[in-house]
Amino acid sequence: MSVTNDSVLVQDKEPSAANLDGAAVVLSVRAGAYFSFNDVATEIWNMLIAPCSVGRIFEELSQSHDVDSQTLARDVTPFLQTLIDNGLVRQVDSGQAR
Repeated sequence: MSVTNDSVLVQDKEPSAANLDGAAVVLSVRAGAYFSFNDVATEIWNMLIAPCSVGRIFEELSQSHDVDSQTLARDVTPFLQTLIDNGLVRQVDSGQAR
């Protein structure tokens, strides 16, 4: 599954997350790995506590970081795809988005 602007994503229940000095660290037994997120990745991770559309993620990041949509799409989409590929987040029905 490829991430699009209309994709609705939410954190999967399997990984365990902790906050270390404001940064998220996520452990996934299924993926056999842990992931340490920078500030922006932690912000995205926190947005995905509840179902959230990729478009909304872009909107919120654009407002809080003064970044254009093309740059966001180029930089954030691969990160979101990595989260999906490693089973940290999953796609849900668009009716569940906030």
